[in-house]
Amino acid sequence: MSTSSQRRSPRTGFTLVELLIGMTMSAAVIGAGFSLFRSQSRVFDTNQQRYDMMQNSRGALEDAERVIRTMGAGVPNSQPVLVYGDNNVLAFNTDFIEQDTVDTRWAAYFNAQAVTAETISWDVSAAATIPTTSYTYPSQNFLLGSGDPSPAETYTFYFQADGSTSRSDDYILYQQVNSGTPQIVARNILAHPNGKPFFEYLQRRQTTTGDTLIFVPNGNLPLKRTVVTSSTTDTAGATRPDSVRGVRLNIRFTNGQTGAAERFRDVQTTVQVPNNGIPLPTVCGRNPLPSPSFTVVDTVPGSGKLWFTWTKSTDQDAGEQDVLQYILYRKLNGATSWADPLLIVKRTANQASYTQLISGNTPGTAYTFGVSAQDCTPNESTITTVNVTASP
Repeated sequence: MSTSSQRRSPRTGFTLVELLIGMTMSAAVIGAGFSLFRSQSRVFDTNQQRYDMMQNSRGALEDAERVIRTMGAGVPNSQPVLVYGDNNVLAFNTDFIEQDTVDTRWAAYFNAQAVTAETISWDVSAAATIPTTSYTYPSQNFLLGSGDPSPAETYTFYFQADGSTSRSDDYILYQQVNSGTPQIVARNILAHPNGKPFFEYLQRRQTTTGDTLIFVPNGNLPLKRTVVTSSTTDTAGATRPDSVRGVRLNIRFTNGQTGAAERFRDVQTTVQVPNNGIPLPTVCGRNPLPSPSFTVVDTVPGSGKLWFTWTKSTDQDAGEQDVLQYILYRKLNGATSWADPLLIVKRTANQASYTQLISGNTPGTAYTFGVSAQDCTPNESTITTVNVTASP
C-alpha cells in the first residue's frame, strides 16, 4: 500500500483584521506625533513673538533714553533746550552727534559718516512744523559767539498712528533730527492702559519745605520754550519748559497680533534730563577764537616803549565763554619761532579791549608782536600779529 503526505506551506501576509489594527495604531502614533509637533511649534512661535516683543520694547526704550538723557548738552545760552513737549511729541536740542574728525567738543557721540545738516543746529531756512503739531521751528538761527552755527541739533520723538495695519489704535514711534527724514524706532505700539499718555513731564516745584517734582498738568501743555514777553502769564508759559527735570514714557508694546494671540508688555520709565534749566557752564573745548584786531602805538620815539591794544576774543563773553587770559609774544621780524611769552594778561569780564605797555624794545629794530587767547584747557587760539619797527 502506498501512502502520500501533503505538506501545507506556511501562511503569508496579514488578515484584514490585522491590517485594520495596524493602521489604527499607526494613525494614533502619527496623530500624537503631529499634535506634539504642532504644540511645540505653537510654543516656539509664541516664545519667538514674545522674544521679538521684548527686543522691540528694549531696543526702542534704549534708543529713546540714550538721546533724551542728553537733552541740553552743548546748547548755548540763546538756544532753547526743551523746544516742544506734548502727550505724543517731544522735541529738544542736544549736541548728540559730532562729525568733526579733527576736534570733538561737546557731542555725546562721534560719527564721521553723519549727515552734516544733522550735526549742527536746525537752520531757519529749512524751518518746518514739528511732526504731528502746528508749531513751526526754528524762528531764527542759533549761533555761537563766533558766528558759527550752534553744534546742538534738534531731536524729535513722536508717536503717529500706523496706517499699515487694520487696527486704529496701533502706533509707530519715530525719531527725526532737524528737518531730516524720520526714522522708525519701534512699531506695534499701543497707548498705555488707564489713560496714560505716551509722554509725561516731571516739573521742579519749589515749596516751603524744599523742592519737589510734579507732573505738568495737561492744561499747561504743550510746553513751548519761546521768547519771554512782558506779561507775567506769558513769561511763566515761556519759561516753564526750563523747569522740566524728567520725561516719563508710558507705552504698551505688543506682538502685532490680535484677539487671543495678542501678547503685550506695559512699560513705564522715567528719563532724567539734568542738563535742562541750568546756566550754560564754562566749557574748555576747542581752541578759543583769536582777538580780531591787534594794533601798536609808538608814543615816545627812541624810548623803546610801545603801547599795544587788542580786542577781546569772541569766546571771552560769548561762544564757549572760556577765555582765562591773553598771552603776548615778541620775535625779531622774519624769525621763524616765538621767544618765551612776554606778558600774560588776565581776562576781565565784559571788557571789550585791552591796552598794555611793553618796554625794553631796541630802537630801530623791526619786530613782530603777537597776542593769543588761552582757555582753561589750556589751549591757545591762533596768534594775531602786528609788525612794527621801534622808532630810533
